[in-house]
Amino acid sequence: MAAPRPPRVVPGEASESDSEPELLVETAGEAPGAGLKVPGEASETDEEEEEQQRPKTPPVLAEEPAAVWGGGPSLLQQRLREGTGRLRGAVGSALRHSYGSAARSLGGLGGALGRAQVTAAAAAHCLRLARRDLRAVADTIDIVTACHLLPDIRGQL
Repeated sequence: MAAPRPPRVVPGEASESDSEPELLVETAGEAPGAGLKVPGEASETDEEEEEQQRPKTPPVLAEEPAAVWGGGPSLLQQRLREGTGRLRGAVGSALRHSYGSAARSLGGLGGALGRAQVTAAAAAHCLRLARRDLRAVADTIDIVTACHLLPDIRGQL
């Protein structure tokens, strides 16, 4: 029968109280916390400082897994390309349809707006002529009512 294992503690977790014993996570043959780096923590040895100063080379990634394995594109990649092509076609068609119908609608609205402007200009002109005629009639009435040479016809009616 195996010896009971000590309970594991999540690294960085503090104990709930001072009376609670601190448990350490032990790894096979290493001291607890060996090789563990905490961001912002000062290095404990010169060796760690040298590791941090050494430039890290970026990992080399192949664009396609096929380039690594030396074969053609996988079935998944082929299906993805086909699906992408269909999606691009559908989106392009939908956009063409939307923009085309919007352009037709705007064209129709432009014509209607032009006709409305012409009608409004004609109505404004007619109103100016009517106003001019009404002023002429008002002036004539003022002249007639102000004239004392004419007989008073108001009393005879």
